[in-house]
Amino acid sequence: MSVLKASNGKCYGKGDGGNDWNTTPYIWDKIIPYMPKDKTIWCPFYNDGYCKNYLEEKGFNVIHNDEDFWEVKPHYENVAVVDNPPYKTDKIKLKESIMLRFIENNTPFMLLFPSTTIQTKYFKEMSDKYGKFQLIIPKEKYNFEKVMGEKTKCLFYTLWICWNMNLAKDVIFL
Repeated sequence: MSVLKASNGKCYGKGDGGNDWNTTPYIWDKIIPYMPKDKTIWCPFYNDGYCKNYLEEKGFNVIHNDEDFWEVKPHYENVAVVDNPPYKTDKIKLKESIMLRFIENNTPFMLLFPSTTIQTKYFKEMSDKYGKFQLIIPKEKYNFEKVMGEKTKCLFYTLWICWNMNLAKDVIFL
């Protein structure tokens, strides 16, 4: 999870104590085989910049800037979003709003969300309306890091919700 600035100006992520979690190299290594090599990877949710360095070391072209997700106009071409957005803010329907923003701009994505996301009314409605959803489901709970090397025990399961990624299967178990 990483930084997200809400419309009220409050910044969630850096230093708020609730959302400033890094996706670990272990998690990135699990999803890398499914990431498109022919697209630039856009990681719009900034925490400390770690993921850009890691993914570039793995051979990807990466856009990962410290900017307000809601203010940046998705102007990048030939990109796919792969990221772990923050889950908690004052913004109502945060996960839904994030996915809709990418869908409305026809930007393919792979987003790491709590697994309960797919059980919501809004996800079913989006799936019925837009189609093209695919899931990558880990067989384990992922743990995240506050700072490099400082792991925690995550209390919930997560999965990758993908849209318009043209994966080989609609449901992939890792």
